[in-house]
Amino acid sequence: MHDEEAIVRSVKRERTVPRTTGTERGAQRTRMLLRVSVLGVGVANGVLLLPYARALWWQHVYRTPPARWLIPVAGVPVESVSPSFGAPRSMGPHEGIDVAAADGTPVVAAADGVVIGNRQTMIGGHVLWLMGTGGRLYYYAHMRELAPRMTMGRFVAAGEQIGSVGNSGNASTTLPHLHFATYLVTSRFYPMRYHPIDPYPLLAAAAPNATSGRIAPPP
Repeated sequence: MHDEEAIVRSVKRERTVPRTTGTERGAQRTRMLLRVSVLGVGVANGVLLLPYARALWWQHVYRTPPARWLIPVAGVPVESVSPSFGAPRSMGPHEGIDVAAADGTPVVAAADGVVIGNRQTMIGGHVLWLMGTGGRLYYYAHMRELAPRMTMGRFVAAGEQIGSVGNSGNASTTLPHLHFATYLVTSRFYPMRYHPIDPYPLLAAAAPNATSGRIAPPP
């Protein structure tokens, strides 16, 4: 008698205890995968956006442009730099100036800045974009290669080597040179809006061995 009552109670408990079906388990796994995916996307976006956030911080804190720049190619005297801004080109007016030098000559940062672009393109070849102070955006193109550690978001001090002279991109049929351009950023947030300005006046005022006043790098 007691055994029969125990069996009845056991059957009742089994009926009242919810069982997880295969469909429910699949739904739970799907929800878990979604949570992990959302977290992964959030982390990835954070890593990708960090350099731009750092550049925005830099732009808002340091609003005074540099008084002068360094010649962006090592060993090139001021008198060897000639103006070519606005000169006719196949794709429109020239938006910068070209500094000729031997292949492999070190390219240095003309001013302090934060790396916001470091890739290879069909037109510019090996290029580097630096967000500088005072809303100045610097563009270095046609380099043979970028210097090590030119990673996104990195602070680069004026005079630091960022690459070497070459003729990459659509300059493969020309003599080695650096295309150096400067843009004035007119927007305070992204998407970034900017227009080219002539870099020659400040470069002409630079001294070949001048040093830039150092400011604290961004956090």
